[in-house]
Amino acid sequence: MAARFPKAILALDVGDARIGVAIANTIARLPAPLIILKNDNQVFDSLKELAARHEVDIIIIGLPRNMQGEETGQSKAIRRFAEELKEHVDAQIIFADESLSSKRAEEYSLARKHQAKHLDDIAACFILEEYLGSENG
Repeated sequence: MAARFPKAILALDVGDARIGVAIANTIARLPAPLIILKNDNQVFDSLKELAARHEVDIIIIGLPRNMQGEETGQSKAIRRFAEELKEHVDAQIIFADESLSSKRAEEYSLARKHQAKHLDDIAACFILEEYLGSENG
């Protein structure tokens, strides 16, 4: 039996109100914004459907840290979110440093005169880019 290679990786920028989602094919490894989801009681069903549709094997979740590199109260909330997500998707879940991803998304938007109301999916791209550029990616 031939080895099965992962098809796609999702990255999530999880916020209280919205979740930015980015995707990359595991061969091309080029992150692209996918969607911004409402962080509501339907979000796990939406993520399950996205993971199935795009044949996702890995989900990267941005984990916030303070300026000293320590986890924060928001980090704990993200870890709880990830635990619940594990019950809904059949994918490996990996945490990645999301330091400055939102700031980079804002700078990206300003540099391109991009008038997006929300930049959560762009921030997720930067999380995914960081992961793919690391030794783990």
